[in-house]
Amino acid sequence: MNNDHEIKKIKHLNLVLMSLRDVGRLLVTQNDKQKLINGICSILVKKRGYYNAWIGLLDEDNNVLMIAQSGFNSNFDEMRSKLENRDFTRCIKKTLESEDVFCVADPVKECTECTLSKNYSGRASMAVRLSHEDKNYGFMVLSIPNELSLDKTEKSIVKEISDDIAFGLYRIDLEEKRKLSEKAEEESRIRFKTLIENSLNCISIIQNDKKVYRNAGSRKIHRLSTSAFEPPGFENIYVDDQKRIKKNYQDLITNKIRHIETDFRYYPEGGGKDESQVRWALISAQKIDYMGIESVITNVMDITDSKEVENFLRIQDKMTSLGRITAGIAHEIRNPLSGIYIYLKALKQIYKNMGDINNVLSIIDKVELASNKIESIIKRVMDFSKPGKPQFIMANINNNIDELTKLTSVSLRKDGITFIKKLDPTLPECWNEPHLIEQVVLNLITNAAEAMKEYDGKKIIEIETYKKKDCIAISIKDSGPGIPMSSQSKIFDPFYTTKTNSSGIGLSICHRIITDHGGSLRFNPGTKEGARFIIELPLKREEIEP
Repeated sequence: MNNDHEIKKIKHLNLVLMSLRDVGRLLVTQNDKQKLINGICSILVKKRGYYNAWIGLLDEDNNVLMIAQSGFNSNFDEMRSKLENRDFTRCIKKTLESEDVFCVADPVKECTECTLSKNYSGRASMAVRLSHEDKNYGFMVLSIPNELSLDKTEKSIVKEISDDIAFGLYRIDLEEKRKLSEKAEEESRIRFKTLIENSLNCISIIQNDKKVYRNAGSRKIHRLSTSAFEPPGFENIYVDDQKRIKKNYQDLITNKIRHIETDFRYYPEGGGKDESQVRWALISAQKIDYMGIESVITNVMDITDSKEVENFLRIQDKMTSLGRITAGIAHEIRNPLSGIYIYLKALKQIYKNMGDINNVLSIIDKVELASNKIESIIKRVMDFSKPGKPQFIMANINNNIDELTKLTSVSLRKDGITFIKKLDPTLPECWNEPHLIEQVVLNLITNAAEAMKEYDGKKIIEIETYKKKDCIAISIKDSGPGIPMSSQSKIFDPFYTTKTNSSGIGLSICHRIITDHGGSLRFNPGTKEGARFIIELPLKREEIEP
């Protein structure tokens, strides 16, 4: 009997090994899960290694996704319905709780609630979980010769089959994820290419100082040179901006900075080096990996029109500010004019009396001094109001602020505003453009005065200068109602204003001017003590972009 048993066992094992070979081939070639488990069940039964086989695939919540069987025919319909309703048999429940193979020697007696138990007469069953890397894919149940129900070799083979199936399912998951990823990547690439190709900006990719890509849309841009940003020489960039742009580019490719966002002037294609044709561009650039090579992507946009509008608004803002100092100008000019009138009257009297000629010369000198003062005032107003190229110099800002406040103090007094100056006499010189700093200070004083126009409390504007560690600071503080919470986040935005007669460009221009100085403009909104704006300008020249 033992010999017959061993012969049956060997015969069964050979059939199983043949089944494993075919299952292995299927696991490598089949990428459809339903077809895979259908094929596995069919192989395991057709090779006569097992009497019948059924496999169920589950989701994370143990809902049945797919079912396959072989060897039952229509007898399996009732079990399928139970599985789809999550009415699992005892062997499946046990299997899902353990990684071990669960054996039932006599299913007819032990599994009376199972609708398939009558198919197991004289046979045993083995159930096993299909899992890989802590993920449960489902279960498999096989019908085997009764005498093999406790055979360790058989259990080991069934476990090996389940592991192979689970790995095959895992491989299909990976393949599906790869395909989905590739599809998403391709769709993203197409969307990106479509956006880039149809962008009206000039978008380029630079590798080793050479452009390897340029979008088609850039060639449609009106008068924008597609070679405006062309390393390493940047020959088409306006000479005054070349040094700055070269440095920015070198800093980017040597990882000193991560991103470039700046404007520059350039010569358009076909215009030669004619300065009357110079245009403005805004560039955004950063490093990327393009086709496995470290590259720089640039996005260049022509902003000549917006620069012209900005210049117009800047002049308009100057004219608005000029209105603030008109009363001061009139007052400053009236005094020397009155002196001239008195001196000329005295000169006329001396001439009639033919007095000492020295008295005449003295009066003429005074008339000349008064005339020079008028000329100086007019020149300052003209310098302030006319646009011009910035001229940065080392200068003490106290001098300019002192002169400016003389012109504003008269109109402030007429508005009932007390003006306080606290200028640090030991303030060092800093690298600045005096006329631009005057423009910023005047704008902040004007804003402070207008904020207190309808204010019932005490009206005070205080301007203070002082030195910090590596910069000088200018503080303009008022005693008004402060800046509303709703305006604080937008206060430096272009065209944002709460006034009906304002363009909303003033503070935006101020912020840009101070930023161009390498400094900062910030504010404390104030609630009970009014608003305070603080300008900080660096002491060192090298901290300012040329």
